[in-house]
Amino acid sequence: MRNIAIAILVVVMASIVIEPLVEFANVFREKVTVSSAVSNALRAARDRSLEDELMRDLDARVDEDRFKAYFAEAFGDALHLRVSGSSGDEVTFRSEKERFHPFTVRFEFDESTDSRNRIVTRVHVCAESKYLYKTKYLKLAEAAGSPGDYKLVSERTYLLSVRN
Repeated sequence: MRNIAIAILVVVMASIVIEPLVEFANVFREKVTVSSAVSNALRAARDRSLEDELMRDLDARVDEDRFKAYFAEAFGDALHLRVSGSSGDEVTFRSEKERFHPFTVRFEFDESTDSRNRIVTRVHVCAESKYLYKTKYLKLAEAAGSPGDYKLVSERTYLLSVRN
C-alpha cells in the first residue's frame, strides 16, 4: 500500500514539474511563430507599398495606407487572423480558430532624408497579444485570477531605402 501511495505522489509531483516546462515550450513556439509572421508581413508590405514613381530618384517613400493593408493581409493569413478594427496607426485582429487572444498591431512611420538627399522611411511595427495558456494547470491559475498576464510581443523596425 505504501508503494502505491509513493507512486501516486511521484506522478502528481512529475505533472506539477513537467506542465510548466511544456507551457514554456509552447510560449517559445508561439513567439517564434508571431515573430516570423511579423517579419514576413513586413517584407510583403514593403514590396507592395513603395511608391514606384519616386524609386527612379532613389527615394523610398511608403504609402502608409497600402502598407497597413498589405501588412494586415499577410499577417492575418500567416496566423489565421482576421481584421476586427482599424483606427489611425493601430490595427486589431481576432483569431479565427480561438488560438490567440486579440492582437493589436501599432505602426510608426518616420520619413527623413539621408546624406545624399534621398528619402528614407523607417517603419516600426509592434504586434502584441495576451498569451493564451495551453496547459490545464495554468488555465486554472489564469481563471483563478493570477495577477500577471504574459504577453506575446514582437517588434520590428525596417529602414526602407533605395540603392542603385
